[in-house]
Amino acid sequence: MHYQKLLWTTICAMAILSCDTQQKQETEVPVLTPTTTEDINVLKEGGQYNLTYYIDHPADDGRIEASVSPEGWIDDINTETPGIVSFNASANESEEIREASMEVTYIYTGGEPQSFSVRIVQEAADGTDDPDNPDDPDNPDDPDNPDDPDNPSDAPFTITVTDITYSTADITIVPDDLSMPFIVWVDEASEINGLDDDALFTEDLTIMESTAAVMGQSLQGYINLIIKHGEQNRKQGKLNPSTEYAVWCYGIDNSGSYPERTTSIAREIFITDVPEVTDNGITLEVEVTGNTFSAVATPYTNDKYYNLNWNSESTLQNSGITDGTAAERCFEFEYDYMSQYLAFMPVTSWANVKQGPATTSSTFKNEDTYYVFAYFIKDDATADGDIYIKTIEYDGETATVLDAPGASFLRASNTDRKVERPMP
Repeated sequence: MHYQKLLWTTICAMAILSCDTQQKQETEVPVLTPTTTEDINVLKEGGQYNLTYYIDHPADDGRIEASVSPEGWIDDINTETPGIVSFNASANESEEIREASMEVTYIYTGGEPQSFSVRIVQEAADGTDDPDNPDDPDNPDDPDNPDDPDNPSDAPFTITVTDITYSTADITIVPDDLSMPFIVWVDEASEINGLDDDALFTEDLTIMESTAAVMGQSLQGYINLIIKHGEQNRKQGKLNPSTEYAVWCYGIDNSGSYPERTTSIAREIFITDVPEVTDNGITLEVEVTGNTFSAVATPYTNDKYYNLNWNSESTLQNSGITDGTAAERCFEFEYDYMSQYLAFMPVTSWANVKQGPATTSSTFKNEDTYYVFAYFIKDDATADGDIYIKTIEYDGETATVLDAPGASFLRASNTDRKVERPMP
């Protein structure tokens, strides 16, 4: 699903957090830790669900296996993504609640297998939930129960979106209770269309569990990092042009063994603008948030492929590419790399080769000069016209191209599944 595409940012963070010496990796024993510690509640319609885990000091030959008992209504178990076990639950057409147990096992050479189990509970066809589930509509603690005076059906927030551009929007969230802890998310509206409050909160929890697992944190620890209090004002960046987005927020109680939603979900929809298109060319805009940049490219036509990428001056110098303009040298680096694979990998298979409006972003690691560029590309990896380029100077603390927007509310999600060219 699209909401997982930005998970690469937390994967990068995890790569930094998990760095260790080779000696330590060789001597410490792997430890399997579940980060889904409560029952997984499945809607009667079924669908895709995840459970998450974390492995300290993983072995080189370690692997995850998962099985379910009893079998029959859970299938398509997938363990390929580190930290996540996904599965599909079929629709429940009976009038009975049904349960299953999924066992997750970590196996590696030289040690005993480690495992944990998670209970999976699916509501009956008539909508009857697990009586222990606080989201049961007959439970007075259900956040959507209009008879509960502490949880009114109208979400106690005011969301205002102003100054919308092709890639930014000013978002203001004002809760009725300024002391209430709450969470704010932004994602493309298509990702939440048709989801009621319970389904949306379930998806959010799945994302938060996955992100926490990748970061090596507990779910509660990760939520504590993103909880908001009081009025919030942000200039949201990294948005795609001409795209419908949703902002939503809800109160949350993170004090117990598992987080609970305490209010209905407030939602607001907005649409980003379309940048003025360069005649027969590509409009390229770049914004910076602290040490992270976001670039938006808008071609004059959606029919032509173009390369949208970035590089640094130190990488070009270390690669021996020193002659010519920055645009010419960035192109030479791209061409030298991509042309090596043309025999079995067409240019359109690269993740940085786009059609239509697109974005790219990254985080600066070292003091350097960085370049973001775009150009129409031919099948032989040569440029088809001008090379559009922006320069970013990073002094080790701040980077400046345009006025920097504020912190992001964007949810995590999957990166583009096409082949990515390694970058420094």
